[in-house]
Amino acid sequence: MGIARRHPWLSALVAVAIGAAATVPIVAYIILPQFVRSTLVEDLPVPSVSAAPSTTSGAPAPTTPAVDTLLKGELVRVSVADYGSGIVRIVRVGDDRFLRFEDVDIAGAPDMYVYLSDRTDGKPGTFVDLGKLKATNGSFNYRIPASLDLGAVKSVVVWCRQFTVTVTYAALR
Repeated sequence: MGIARRHPWLSALVAVAIGAAATVPIVAYIILPQFVRSTLVEDLPVPSVSAAPSTTSGAPAPTTPAVDTLLKGELVRVSVADYGSGIVRIVRVGDDRFLRFEDVDIAGAPDMYVYLSDRTDGKPGTFVDLGKLKATNGSFNYRIPASLDLGAVKSVVVWCRQFTVTVTYAALR
């Protein structure tokens, strides 16, 4: 006679333990982050105004350096729980470069970071860490180090360190 027939309460206890073990990650990764959403709306950084040659009145005429888009991509859905939508751009503002998230909606997850990656498949690969994700919704900026060679950057990856998973990414062109 089997253990399950002799000890039905033991079988029930094991089944409950297995169910709880499967439920905890689902609740921690899918359900709770939906309540951890934030919105941030930052303007594109303003280039510094430099003095230009004087005008006919003798006063220097202010000039505003152009804002150039160097690379651009669109955030993608990775899975049911991991998604993003909106545009990311790498822009030059004067002498500085920024990663700009524009009108984004990104799945909530704990411990999310923004990486500039050398891969196009959503994996971090060799990356530059720009810091924690500022918000899950909105428009915001990250300063890119001046020493970074943009020729090696192929994508932006939003990475959840706690679960070691890509939340969303955008291949850059």
